[in-house]
Amino acid sequence: MKKELEIFSTRYACRNFKNERLKQEELKSILEIARLSPSSLGLEPWKFLVIEDAKKKEELHLICNQQDHVKNCAALIIILSRLDFLDYFEEKLRKRDMSEAEIQKRLDTYMPFLQALNHEQKIAYAREQAHIALASILYGANMFNIASCAIGGFDKDKLNSYFSLDTKKEIASLVIALGYCNDQQIPQKQRFAFDEVVKFI
Repeated sequence: MKKELEIFSTRYACRNFKNERLKQEELKSILEIARLSPSSLGLEPWKFLVIEDAKKKEELHLICNQQDHVKNCAALIIILSRLDFLDYFEEKLRKRDMSEAEIQKRLDTYMPFLQALNHEQKIAYAREQAHIALASILYGANMFNIASCAIGGFDKDKLNSYFSLDTKKEIASLVIALGYCNDQQIPQKQRFAFDEVVKFI
């Protein structure tokens, strides 16, 4: 068990990357792990944009508050949050192996909830799901000894504009820098003790 937990205990926010491209099969595996992430109602309200081009990383580093690791990493993954999930919820639900009665029960239960969401509530709901995919990417990368840094500090309007997004349907929620670590040692992880955050009731 201790060895398996190393994937979680050794992961940290790296800001010092080697000038080295990622192995494409490993990058695709990380994205596949992200694709398989769980989501509320199985909506998967996300898309993943992958940037490896140096010029684009340089441009994005300006949008991300000029954080150097944005331009110096091997690849950036931008998680887009989809806001059009109401449009495809029923179609996606019907692809499951369920009886018509069960499908109708879920439509009756969840469709009113989704229909009642205003634009800001849709953003909040979809961004919550993006963080699930984020965790998958961070720990999936560490499984391949690829360092990562999650980035929430960026100009949202400029990032949406950079990718020419229709913000009624999707927005940029998170940026993740990936690359091979150039640090000589892993920083000591500081976390609350187990008994401080876990209570058996």
